[in-house]
Amino acid sequence: MSVLCIVAGVVLVLAILWEVFHDLFDPAGTGALSDWIGRAVFGAMRRRRSLLPAAGPVTLTIVILTWMVGLIVGFALIYSAGYPTQFRTSTDTIPVTQHGWIDVTYVSFETLVTLGYGDVVPKLAVLRFVATVEALLGFGLLTASLSSIILIYPALARLRTLALGVAHLAGGETSTGVSPAMTDSDVVLIGLAQDVTRTRIDFVHFPVIYFFGSDNEASSLATWTGVLQRYAREGADPQRPPHVRVAGAALDRSLGGLADILSGRFATVSGDNRDEIFRAYAEAHLVERR
Repeated sequence: MSVLCIVAGVVLVLAILWEVFHDLFDPAGTGALSDWIGRAVFGAMRRRRSLLPAAGPVTLTIVILTWMVGLIVGFALIYSAGYPTQFRTSTDTIPVTQHGWIDVTYVSFETLVTLGYGDVVPKLAVLRFVATVEALLGFGLLTASLSSIILIYPALARLRTLALGVAHLAGGETSTGVSPAMTDSDVVLIGLAQDVTRTRIDFVHFPVIYFFGSDNEASSLATWTGVLQRYAREGADPQRPPHVRVAGAALDRSLGGLADILSGRFATVSGDNRDEIFRAYAEAHLVERR
């Protein structure tokens, strides 16, 4: 039984470490734990429009808690093989076990978060080494979790900035009757192409931002993909000056890259029809595509 516990614990710890690596260092790959959790949470919360903005934060919280619980349980399984005979209390006595599994889970939790109370510690050298490894992993997990959160919100801010920027352009076009392409300036179109490309890269490196719904349609990029496509078409019109046509084509290509990311990882649309992909994006985020 003890050998089975050790094997099960090692397998669980390695599985969690693989998921942490996959989520933090190989986010472009599909099938990560955060993907599965994000889809489940997003699908549940989009049933009520008011809950959608919380889908992203809830996903992040559940993913981090899953990492922690997995490591705690995995190391608890390893400790259980030597508990209580290979552990000592602060008075150098064998722990009096009343709830063995609860006790080793407590030891594992205490070690992972590096509290270091020392009320129950391993005596066997191998278990001491295991406890040290768990403490190091706990410290690394805390650091990695905070770092990922710190990096995700600037990416989300860039996504919102792009959406609001297009919203302001569309508002200015409505009030003046002049589209960006009609000005014969390539600056706006090139700027939009760069921002769309940055968003595409953010979806690759921080895919969880897809699950951050917006409580304001204007700040959701899914609202404005139709407007962006129209700007690209108008800019690439053969009647425009060459520098505007190049800028329009650049915006069109950047939108194509964004559509590829959405269809390859998030959208449930078969094929490469860009309009259908962007329409599915808008429907998923419960906004009206313009």
